[in-house]
Amino acid sequence: MKAIILAAGMGTRLMPLTADRPKALVETRGESFFSRQLRLLEGIGVRDIVVVTGYKAEAFRPYAGRPGLRFVHNDHFHDRNNLWSMHLVREELRDCLVLEGDVWIGDGVLPTQAPSRSSWFVGWREDMRNEWAVRTNAADRVLRIDVCSGSDWILSGISYWTAEAGSLIDRRIAARVEQAGMEEMFWDEIPRSSLADIEVGAIRLGPGGWTEVDTLEDRQRLEASLG
Repeated sequence: MKAIILAAGMGTRLMPLTADRPKALVETRGESFFSRQLRLLEGIGVRDIVVVTGYKAEAFRPYAGRPGLRFVHNDHFHDRNNLWSMHLVREELRDCLVLEGDVWIGDGVLPTQAPSRSSWFVGWREDMRNEWAVRTNAADRVLRIDVCSGSDWILSGISYWTAEAGSLIDRRIAARVEQAGMEEMFWDEIPRSSLADIEVGAIRLGPGGWTEVDTLEDRQRLEASLG
């Protein structure tokens, strides 16, 4: 397996912590989301990791030259959503884990072997607002994704894509970025709209398996949960 880390975001809701660094380099208990993700990926044997940077990209310089680590810069981090980031590295999307840079990932969550099918890793979220919730069959195949509020199983920002699915998504991203309205799109919209053509499973994460940190309050809750 290889991996893509999407780390171009500005993280405005985490100010002042993001005044001098991207969201992915904000630390929790002395370890940034990015350094933790690298450690976990390397721990399962992933040696080819592509990182898409944008806002405050220079803050990643201490990692330059690290074996197996490559950086691609997104000049449009300020005016386009992460579909553009994925567009820049879409040809890498084969037998590939994709991690959003602001996700804290628990030990043992990332698979040591490639899953048998493309998969979204999903986690249970209480009192959510406008999140992407999965609808599955009895075999945990994703049938559709609804944007909803309340409590449900939602996308965690972690996914895996087979070579076949990655190739199809690559082609559809290339076609979509030429169309109007792509500036606001999340990259997951492409596989979401392709569920009739690719099999995508849901891998359910247990408590403590992941935390998405969007705000200072999210970070405080994460730190409190870590003890």
